Amino acid sequence: MAIWNLFQKNKGKDEAEAKKAAAASKPAEGKPAVNAGAKPAPAAKPAQPKAASAKAPAARPATPAKAGAARPQQPKAAAKPAAPKAVKLSSEPARQAARGSYPFYVATEEDIRMAFDAAIAEAEAEIEKNGAKAVGKYEFNLEVDGYHFYLIANNGQVLFDSPSFTTLIGALNGIKTFKKTVANGEFDIKVDKYKRYRFILANKYYGENYTTREQCQKCAESVRNFADNAHIIRYTPDKDAVIAFETARLTKNTADNVDWNAIARAEATAQKKGKFEICQEKNEFCFYLLASNGQILYSSRYYSSENACRKGIDSFKRAAYVGNFFVDRDKFGNYRYVLKNIGSAPSFIGESYDNKPQCEKIIESVKNFIVTATIEKESDEETPAEE
Repeated sequence: MAIWNLFQKNKGKDEAEAKKAAAASKPAEGKPAVNAGAKPAPAAKPAQPKAASAKAPAARPATPAKAGAARPQQPKAAAKPAAPKAVKLSSEPARQAARGSYPFYVATEEDIRMAFDAAIAEAEAEIEKNGAKAVGKYEFNLEVDGYHFYLIANNGQVLFDSPSFTTLIGALNGIKTFKKTVANGEFDIKVDKYKRYRFILANKYYGENYTTREQCQKCAESVRNFADNAHIIRYTPDKDAVIAFETARLTKNTADNVDWNAIARAEATAQKKGKFEICQEKNEFCFYLLASNGQILYSSRYYSSENACRKGIDSFKRAAYVGNFFVDRDKFGNYRYVLKNIGSAPSFIGESYDNKPQCEKIIESVKNFIVTATIEKESDEETPAEE
């Protein structure tokens, strides 16, 4: 409750500050971004001649002459109408950059309303232009790792769950990028050693796991059909979602609190159980963390080389030792763990589970097996043949 009250209090302050910052930044936004960001100090110097002219009281008696001299200054005032181009929405990245790593509510309600108005209008225009008979929708949800958007078919099937975004406006813009990638990219259907199929689009967007290639292929085709034929549904996070997000953000452990020498000793003396298994699929690599009974505790994304894959294992282990695990439940009722990475790197997302205790049990298994697991590369004979 304290987090929610702090959120409401800070939100009001931030909105006021954001409006002041937006007003103050309007003259700069009319100029080229390179000059505004590259050399702020030299940009301040040209403004000093105004102070010099203010210091010339002798100019006041010549008011009639100055009246004519004042007219050439009016183009500066006439330049102000260009400022409306830099609406609040476009000033949002500048405000975030100025404030550094700031909470997601740095955007004002007006920013978000304008962003949704524009996105909804664009989506509806696309639907009308395409004359689609079946229309899906994009919905949003605030989870512990940030905002996600979902592409949902007209029958309610979830076709795609996006990576996380820090802001709701970021998630809206993420839909634009997703649509362009769907239109221009190719879907690659991959099968892992456990005969689970999933589509990968542009080595960036990953689909869910399916038991057959036909199911996965059908979902990929539905994504292509619905990406440009989907309504955008307005969204405001509820109190519980905000509290969960802020709790995860504010209670984050750091790598400085970990005794890495003690961990190295523990790994060296531990009885080996479980393993990180590196698998090669054509020219790409992925890894699995497996319990001693073969249960999958984590399955990675794909890497371009074995060396990159091994670095991925190191990143996963370090993040797990730092210990920023959170149980997350999406809007469709599925539980999964989110392991926050060190720094700003993307989080590691676990498998989906039917209930919270099962997910919590998997987290404890991950913590135990990262100490005892060996790192092994799968032999070519173990690689499954596609159906």
